[in-house]
Amino acid sequence: MSLSVLTWNVEWATPRSRRTAGILGRIDRYTPEIVCLTVTHAELLAADGHAICSQPDYGYAAKVGRRKVMLWSKEPWQPVDDVGADTLPPGRFVSGITRTSIGEVAVIGVCIPWFGSRTEARREKERKKRWDDHAEYLKGLTGVLQSSHVKRLIVMGDFNQVIGPGSRAPARLQSALRDAFPPDLRVATADLALEGQSSIDHIAVSRDLAIESLGLFSNTHNGKRLSDHFGVAAELSAQRA
Repeated sequence: MSLSVLTWNVEWATPRSRRTAGILGRIDRYTPEIVCLTVTHAELLAADGHAICSQPDYGYAAKVGRRKVMLWSKEPWQPVDDVGADTLPPGRFVSGITRTSIGEVAVIGVCIPWFGSRTEARREKERKKRWDDHAEYLKGLTGVLQSSHVKRLIVMGDFNQVIGPGSRAPARLQSALRDAFPPDLRVATADLALEGQSSIDHIAVSRDLAIESLGLFSNTHNGKRLSDHFGVAAELSAQRA
């Protein structure tokens, strides 16, 4: 028995976007039980499942339906947390527990801010320097992950960093991302690359979950771009004691 999960930054696709049919078709190929979409729309995925979202305020002018993170499952989520920690930049976190084919799993969906997040804010007091939001988020996420003791935990979403060689993040933030994850929570997708490009969308799992397979899937369909990110998929199973 295995659990199929995937994460993808879909670049603000809405239910009415021309590229949405291609995006949904690509997702459906994996028949996932759990999906994490980032930079998305709250109503993008099928209504026959259960979606939970990050808060709508992510530090920019709000647009109807836009969410930085959405988690979707075939089964309901309980409990749901769309804050994570008060120290996290707003609107980029959501977590919950859902039942799957391998039992209950806890999932944290993240969208770590890109290096230019809020650098052009109109109000000077809200304006950030490059990488400031990213650094602040990693600090808050570290507290969330280091204090978590749930079993069968999956953390996935847009990390906005290549992990390892090729990273353009400052060295201190490369270290901060690595250090955010405790030893029993490993980023399984750190070495994935497609067409010479390393992924910045990632899936991390606790050691009580075994990784059966990993892969990236293309962001193009019939020669047209579906998103500016590749998607990441994984097959997981319950780790034997």
